[in-house]
Amino acid sequence: MNQDWQDADEPESRTKLIRILSLYDTLCRGNIVNKQRAAINFSVSEKAIQRDINDLRAYLDDQSLNGEGCNISINYNRVKKGYEMIRESSWLTQQEVLAIAKILLESRAFSKSELNLLLNKTIVQCLPDSRRNVSENIQNELFHYLPVAHGRPLISKIWDVNSAIRERRLLKINYLKPGASATTCRVLEPCGLIFSEYYFYLIAYIKDLGYEFPATYRLDRIESYSISDQHFRIPEADRFEEGEFRKRVQFMRAGKLMKITFRFWGPSLDAVLDRLPTAHVIGWEDKKAIVEAEVFGDGIKMWLLSQAEFLEVLKPENFRLEMRNTLLRMPLTRNKSYT
Repeated sequence: MNQDWQDADEPESRTKLIRILSLYDTLCRGNIVNKQRAAINFSVSEKAIQRDINDLRAYLDDQSLNGEGCNISINYNRVKKGYEMIRESSWLTQQEVLAIAKILLESRAFSKSELNLLLNKTIVQCLPDSRRNVSENIQNELFHYLPVAHGRPLISKIWDVNSAIRERRLLKINYLKPGASATTCRVLEPCGLIFSEYYFYLIAYIKDLGYEFPATYRLDRIESYSISDQHFRIPEADRFEEGEFRKRVQFMRAGKLMKITFRFWGPSLDAVLDRLPTAHVIGWEDKKAIVEAEVFGDGIKMWLLSQAEFLEVLKPENFRLEMRNTLLRMPLTRNKSYT
């Protein structure tokens, strides 16, 4: 770097600093710096702009040597007749941005304003030439986007709750249960945050109640919350693992952890194995798969009932009996597998 950087108190040096920062900002946004136009814009010579570009290149080289860069360089593009910033690893491709946008739209988890914010910030992470193409590809879906009914902002709440989990701080919430007219106050030991089936869920133990399994709370139903300065301790052996929990839970309803075995003859065994990540086929009987899985009881019952036409629970016996009794109580039930 030249001496101008060190003499920032001088008016001329300040002017140069502002010019270089402006050029850097232009490059960071993915735009082209044309030396002739830049010289006219800043009322300096083209040689001065070239020196600015060289200073920026030296800065990026220093950052890379210090392990703080991410393979960023400034190269001259002969076709576009100007300098551009090349980020070998940090630009997203238009294909990647489109995939992310599709997932956000399908989730329906965010209000329209939060979704627009997320999509706009994601789209600008791809090259400028690709942004319009991505925007046009999702324009119709965005126009018809319909968020879930609660319509509440979630991004700040997600961050706050996640901070309480990471720092292991007690979390006091006022929670509105489905169908309730008033909130319930709970002091929780938060241990996980999961997105599933359109909603974000807080996974937490109720302080001093000593439940064997954590409770789940839909984030949008938390009317108010406060994070305590008081910490809680979880032994490393009992540390909650969101990934393992997700494998075993259905519809975010926990219940008792158990191992079930069922016979399946539906059209898509792959869909079952994808739905139940812990499931595996342990055998076949008359072209029917015998499937075993470790799951939480409450949620798996709901899913099994939705597939009752194509499966029969075999084990454990008490759960098989529970499924049978539930089916018998259902109107127009014709499932005879449990008789």
